[in-house]
Amino acid sequence: MVLFHDEMGHRSQKVRIVLSEKGIACDFEPIDVSKVPSEIMEVNPSGSLPLLIDRELSLYHSGLIVEYLDERFPHPPLLPVYPVARAQTRLILNRIEEDWATNLDTLEDPGSSKSEKTKSKKLLETNILNSLSLFDEQPFFRSEEFTVLDAVIIPILFRLSHYGIKIPVSKAANGLNGYMKRMSSLQSFLDSKTELEIENLI
Repeated sequence: MVLFHDEMGHRSQKVRIVLSEKGIACDFEPIDVSKVPSEIMEVNPSGSLPLLIDRELSLYHSGLIVEYLDERFPHPPLLPVYPVARAQTRLILNRIEEDWATNLDTLEDPGSSKSEKTKSKKLLETNILNSLSLFDEQPFFRSEEFTVLDAVIIPILFRLSHYGIKIPVSKAANGLNGYMKRMSSLQSFLDSKTELEIENLI
């Protein structure tokens, strides 16, 4: 199994966190997003990362990669067992994708214009602040156990300051700040960090 990944991309780190959390052996091949090799383009014409190669299978959407890993390596599970809880988790994932991840994609994209980045930064900051009430005192995001939601959220939150987005120090933000403090020592998060992330992110 090989993961071709962006050393500074939040979607790539999401997959690396899952690989670590599940203890999956994998080779890592860093790719410069500004110079994606033709071999990658042949498999994934969009050139997006990460790209997972597992024998004859090629997967290049981070969400699909995570679902595949969770199904192939079911322990520990990343999604709830019961259908209702699983559906609720997917609803939250969809909200995070629309409100947070796509805006961060724009900030990470070297091809985005200054005006696009400014707009996405403002939207991301607003959406994060509007979500403060979602964070509570549970060990993980609305859960006693690590889930796919943590794998998605952690890489986003730890990139905010890099893009000039500050989380307020206030009573309303206590839940989020406490969550980030707990996650900062999570072993799978520490394992997932690349040298570039260690140098550039909090």
